[in-house]
Amino acid sequence: MSTADTSQAPNTRPDGPIDPVHDGSGLFGSPVFVGLIVTQLLGAFNDNYFKQMVLLKCTDLADGGGANLQPLALAAFALPFVLFSGMSGFLSDRYSKRWLMIGCKVLEIVVMAASLIALLAGSTSTSQLQLLIIVLAFMGLQSTVFGPAKYGILPELYRGRTLVPVNGAIQMTTFLAIIFGTAAAGIALDQLNDSLWMCSTVAIAIAIFGTATSFLIRRTPVAQPDLKFSLDGLFVPRTVRQCFREQPRLFAALCVMALFWFVGGIAQPAVNDLGKLTLNLNDTRTSLAAASIGFGIAVGCVVAGVNGSRPGANRNTWVRIGSKLIVVALIVICLVGSGVFGAPTQSKGIKEPLIDSLIRADGIEWLLRFSMFFLGFAAGTFVIPIQVYIQETPPSEIKGRMIGSMNLMSWTAILLSAGFLFAMHKLIEVFSPAGRANEFHFATFGVLGLFMLPVALLYRLPETETTEAAGSR
Repeated sequence: MSTADTSQAPNTRPDGPIDPVHDGSGLFGSPVFVGLIVTQLLGAFNDNYFKQMVLLKCTDLADGGGANLQPLALAAFALPFVLFSGMSGFLSDRYSKRWLMIGCKVLEIVVMAASLIALLAGSTSTSQLQLLIIVLAFMGLQSTVFGPAKYGILPELYRGRTLVPVNGAIQMTTFLAIIFGTAAAGIALDQLNDSLWMCSTVAIAIAIFGTATSFLIRRTPVAQPDLKFSLDGLFVPRTVRQCFREQPRLFAALCVMALFWFVGGIAQPAVNDLGKLTLNLNDTRTSLAAASIGFGIAVGCVVAGVNGSRPGANRNTWVRIGSKLIVVALIVICLVGSGVFGAPTQSKGIKEPLIDSLIRADGIEWLLRFSMFFLGFAAGTFVIPIQVYIQETPPSEIKGRMIGSMNLMSWTAILLSAGFLFAMHKLIEVFSPAGRANEFHFATFGVLGLFMLPVALLYRLPETETTEAAGSR
């Protein structure tokens, strides 16, 4: 067996990888799987709760006549991924992925504690919001290091067709966390606006529990214990660039992922602009619209995971269908936001029972939520096959750096999306009637649909084997 196959070897040593098919405890019921799922779910919840809270506070500032700091907040969260994804990929290959994940969870506790201090610093103001944005940047830093370790360890723990449903489960629970974290932020702002420190203490407790569950994750052999750091590792390492030259379709897949996350990076703040500034919804209803995207992605990930685990499954089918549905969904959201079908009942500034926000919505608001769900479903079916292809294709000894490079490209795209969002704000101000700029944030979704159109028409995922034999060669 070649060196490139070591991560696929059967479990013959205490600290080696497990083969969940022959684990005896089953795939989804094993402690390793439960620890992996719960650890990343709780971390994703905290990330999205705090990020959405900061973004909504940015829209409050804009609604009050101040600058819209959503692009700045998005850039602060994305910048650590751009600066440190390469280093994170190096660390993932050089050191134990398990211990890196545990270390990141400890750092999450520190970041959540810092958010508590920021929220106790005084009443919400521009200066406090700037402090929260700084904390958001450190949250992005711990997520930067966590990502390559989490995704890099999957091919070492799971093989062949098993890798597809595992990725589906990871993505599904990630976006369930996005749903609840995003929704919880809006609910907290509407119900506990003067006592947000209480929610921050809960986030600290969640981070502590997530740290405890991370110890359930099984150790795997270090991919390259003698790997030496070089400056090119801060960006795209030479070995990864060589892999791109030898496998240009792999590079194309990473470029498509980058475009996908460019669109995804804009989606959440664009929903906040649409909900609060254009449609005059309150924080809870706006966050429920944004959370509908996460719910749709969770369902889409399950569908893609179940389909991809079948022998002879054609992953390209869902990539083609998903990309086209993304374009359709973005156009529909643009039309709903434009008022073509009517306007939803305004709820901005209204503190209402949570059950009213959840259930008692008019037809236009339900259409908006369904359109967001539809967008998420399309995104889930589209991204899972591409992600699995990127995990399976590179040699095992560079998987961590490959995923670090994927993160670098994706988060560079998200950082650029912050600039795009700022430009859209300015364009809307210039071309809309005086004093009515807030009415035209629906246009952002139409432009995003145009960005995804070439992918829907032209991109095809390379065919790969999905059999157990292919995964264990």
